[in-house]
Amino acid sequence: MTPKVGVLSAVCAVAIGALAFKGLDIAQAVAAETAQNAAPPAGETALTAGVSGPAEGEKATAADEGKSAAADAPPSADQCLSTLDPAAEEMGLSSQEILVLRSLQKRREELDGRETGLETREQAAAAAESRLQEQIAELKSVETEIQALLTSMDAKRDERMTALVKTYEAMKPKDAANIFNGMEDGILLDIAKSMKSATLAAVMSAMTPKRAEALTRMLASLAKPPASIEALKKTPT
Repeated sequence: MTPKVGVLSAVCAVAIGALAFKGLDIAQAVAAETAQNAAPPAGETALTAGVSGPAEGEKATAADEGKSAAADAPPSADQCLSTLDPAAEEMGLSSQEILVLRSLQKRREELDGRETGLETREQAAAAAESRLQEQIAELKSVETEIQALLTSMDAKRDERMTALVKTYEAMKPKDAANIFNGMEDGILLDIAKSMKSATLAAVMSAMTPKRAEALTRMLASLAKPPASIEALKKTPT
């Protein structure tokens, strides 16, 4: 019984010693890692010289550019509202009321723009109307000239017809009758209606009965009232 107890005690003693050595190793490893982390950074060497400087400069330049871009960027709606708050408080208006007034101002500017466009179109229409009136005046002037020319032509025609009538009245009735027998109806009527009644009677008595009857019918038709206004316009005077 006694030998067995001695062996068990020896085994326990060996196990405890092994655990003690293992704990010592772990403690030494933790101490070394702590010392390494707490050590100051190595000084700058020839290889690392000038490397950190430009990187830090670039970071500073990038930061300045970011600040400049942020300064140049348009203000946000929140910034505008925060800016309007002091002005709104001074005027006794709220920020929303200021925004409504600005919206109304924008609408008024749009209406002013439309009004300007309408005024431009009205001016163009007035210029076109003025030009049209000028053209109408020119046409009326041309119409007046044409009417005067027609009146002059009618007067000359009447002069020539009057002279022709006097010529046939001066002829012998028999000679004038021979010409009337072969004359066109329209021209014969124009001459006959302008001749004196006594002279025309002498000429018609020398004409052939058929032509004298036709001339009589044409002269009688002039005494009848026209059936319509269009017929009145077409009736020779």
